[in-house]
Amino acid sequence: MSWMLAPGIGYCEVGGELVFLDLARDRYFALRGDDRAAFERLRSGAFNDSDAMTGLVRTGLLAHSDGRGGLDPASVAIPTSDLSARDDGFSMAGGVTAARSLYWARRAMRPNRIGATVASLAVAKQRIGGAKREGEIVAVAARYAASRWIVPISPRCLVDALALDRILLGRGLAATLVFGVRTNPFAAHSWLQSSDTVLTGTAAEARNFTPILTVG
Repeated sequence: MSWMLAPGIGYCEVGGELVFLDLARDRYFALRGDDRAAFERLRSGAFNDSDAMTGLVRTGLLAHSDGRGGLDPASVAIPTSDLSARDDGFSMAGGVTAARSLYWARRAMRPNRIGATVASLAVAKQRIGGAKREGEIVAVAARYAASRWIVPISPRCLVDALALDRILLGRGLAATLVFGVRTNPFAAHSWLQSSDTVLTGTAAEARNFTPILTVG
């Protein structure tokens, strides 16, 4: 029997820990002890006895694989460029679009909804497929950034990443939503990026985190 990470699960190795993100339960946690040893054996193809597998399955990390998934950690190249040097002009239309998407994102990121939200974004991006259209993506993101200030919702990394992701998808454009973590002390961050540009937040901030889950 083969296994894959369950939907909404991502992980990375950071600070000597295997840190997991479980979107459905809205939690980050480290896998330690017997469960970590069993997971390490599983991803390396080594044997696990039934007790070890039972304990690992109980964590909720795994799902049966049909060949489409796997047990690899999150991996994405974080760009060194962002939108901080751009000065695109504000437009009322852009402000209205940003407001609608931000109010949607604030609801969509609630703990009981974030897993389903990210799953639906992933499906939409799979449907788009094809070329990433970097120039168009960056132009839309810059217009969003120029109009963001008019909306009375405090900037938050996830709400802005979700809002811009939704705007881009509405235009047939797909970017990558990235969740990242760091340890000592623990902190989490999320951002949206294209192949060459960090679209929400700054590249310097994003590069201080290790990707734990990517969507797109």
